[in-house]
Amino acid sequence: MDVIISKEAVDLQESDLLIATFFQDERPLRGSIGWVDWRLNGMLSRLLIENKLKGEWKERILIPSEGRISSRLILLFGLGEVRGYSYLTVREIMPFIMETLKNLNASRLCLSLPFGEEYHVDCGKLTLVLLEGITDRLDQYPSDREWIENLTLSFGEGEERFSEILYGIQTAKSTLKDRLQIRILTPSDSRPKVNPVRNV
Repeated sequence: MDVIISKEAVDLQESDLLIATFFQDERPLRGSIGWVDWRLNGMLSRLLIENKLKGEWKERILIPSEGRISSRLILLFGLGEVRGYSYLTVREIMPFIMETLKNLNASRLCLSLPFGEEYHVDCGKLTLVLLEGITDRLDQYPSDREWIENLTLSFGEGEERFSEILYGIQTAKSTLKDRLQIRILTPSDSRPKVNPVRNV
């Protein structure tokens, strides 16, 4: 599995599908999902106002990005109430996310979940938990090995979170090495405009 870590925000990550999450009791939308909403000219906020989107636990909706972000499609998952959010709830929702991705036959993904002091969730540990949750799929469905091994995952929450995410991915690579081979790719510092990647 290739894992790409970028210093750019999620809206600039090259992928077929951006997986983003939001809460039912946090308005306006904050963090990466708030930024994506802004790039979509408030489309998500309108869906919330019209009660077509609520953020309830395991709620999901697939919407086109209409070229406003780099990913072609956006897959939104509800996380329920903010107070219930933790690493444990991320592990609980990962099988549901993985099942949805498998049904969509998705392979080039960008993942973004809430993090920060207000959620009591560290960005690096969150990345580790996400990769552990993806690897858990192999234990439940060994026939998915080829699909999972061929996934390309992108993580990008801005330059200030780069080292945290990298640490989480490196930890996952080390702890999961007997279950899944992870190749870490980062943007080359030599030609940032072209956005090449190099193996770490």
